Amino acid sequence: MSGTVLKAGLLVAMVIMTAVAGLTPIWILRALRKRAHSLPSSKKKDRVSLFLCLLTCFSGGVFLATCFLHLFPELFAHVEMMKETYGFKPDFPMAELLACSGFFVLFLVEELVLIILPNAGHSHGSSKEEESVRMIRNRDQVGLLTSAEVESERHPAGFSNTLTATNTQAVSSPRQCSVATCPDATIPIIAEPERCEANCDSVKEYPPIITKSRPHPHSHSTRSVTIVLAIAFHAIIEGLALGVQTDPAKIWAIFISLTVHKLIVAFSIGLQLARTHAHSLKWVTLSMIMIAFMTPIGGAIGMVVRHASINAQLQDTIILICHGLTVGTFLYVTFFEVLIHERDNEHPNLLKLLVMIIGFALIGLIRLITEGHDHSHGHSHGHSHDHDHH
Repeated sequence: MSGTVLKAGLLVAMVIMTAVAGLTPIWILRALRKRAHSLPSSKKKDRVSLFLCLLTCFSGGVFLATCFLHLFPELFAHVEMMKETYGFKPDFPMAELLACSGFFVLFLVEELVLIILPNAGHSHGSSKEEESVRMIRNRDQVGLLTSAEVESERHPAGFSNTLTATNTQAVSSPRQCSVATCPDATIPIIAEPERCEANCDSVKEYPPIITKSRPHPHSHSTRSVTIVLAIAFHAIIEGLALGVQTDPAKIWAIFISLTVHKLIVAFSIGLQLARTHAHSLKWVTLSMIMIAFMTPIGGAIGMVVRHASINAQLQDTIILICHGLTVGTFLYVTFFEVLIHERDNEHPNLLKLLVMIIGFALIGLIRLITEGHDHSHGHSHGHSHDHDHH
C-alpha cells in the first residue's frame, strides 16, 4: 500500500470517528433533559444537573490540559524549529506573545460584535426560557436587597441611605425585567468584597464603594464560532503534519497520536456547543462535521506542499501565527467560557475540581504515552522543508 493511499484511508477514518465523538453529547444531553423532566423529585433532578456540571468540568480539564500540555509545547517547539532552521532569534518570548495575542483578539472580537450588532448577545428564546431568566434574576435581586438591609443595620443612617437608594434605583420593577427585555438593567455590587472580613460591627469606617453590574450580553454564538474556527485551524495544522509524511511507520504513529487526543477534544467541544445551542442542533452538527473535515483538508495541503515548491519560511511563519492565536483562544474559552460558569453553582466545588483533574490527567496520560510520536509531529514541518530544498 502506497503512503498516499494509506494517508487517505486514515484521514477518512479520522473524519468518521471525530464526527461521532463530537455528536455524541447531543444524544447525552437529550437523554439528560428527558430524564430531568420526568423525575418528580427535585433532589433527583439535582443529580442530573450535577452530572451535566461534572461533564462540563471534565471538558474544562481537557481544554486546560490541551492548552498547556499539547498546544503550548508544540508552539514552543515550532518557535525553536524556526530559530534553528531560519536563524530566527528574537530577544522576546514570541510563543507567549502570540498566545496572549490570541487571548486579546478573541476578547476584542466579542466586544466589537456586540458594539456593531447590539442584539447579537440578547436572548431570543421561548417564553419559558425568559421566565427562567426572570426567576433567576428575581432570586439574585432579593439576595442583594437583603444584603442592603443588613448594611443599613450595621452603618449609620447617612451611610445606609446611600446604599439603599442605589439598590432601589438599580432594581426597580424586577418582576417585569429579563435579560432579553432589559439588557441595560444594573445590579449594585460591592467593589471591595474583602473590605471587612470579621467583626464588621466594631469597625467604624466609610461605607464600601458600590459599582453597578449588569449581566453582560456576551454572544454565545460569537464564542462558539470562534472556538470552532480555532479548532479548525489547529486541525488543519495537525493534518498538515500527517500529510507531509512518507514513511508508513511515522504515518501510523502520528495517526494514533492525533486520533486519541482528537476524540476526547471533539467530545468536549461537542458538549460545549450542544449546551450553548440546545435549540440549534443543526448548527452544532454542521460545526462538528466541519471540524472533522479540517484534518483531511490539512492532510491534503500537506501532500501538495510535499510535492510543490512553496516558500517554506513563509508557510512556517503563517502556521506559527495561527498556532499561537489558537493557544490564546483555548486559554480564553477554558477560563471565560467553560470553567467560570461552573465555579459558583450549587454543586460541591471539590467534586468539580476532582473531575477537572481527571480530564486534565487523561490528556496528560495520552501526552506521556505518545510523547515520542508528538516529538516527531512537532518537528515534521522542518524536516519536510529540508527535503524540499535539496
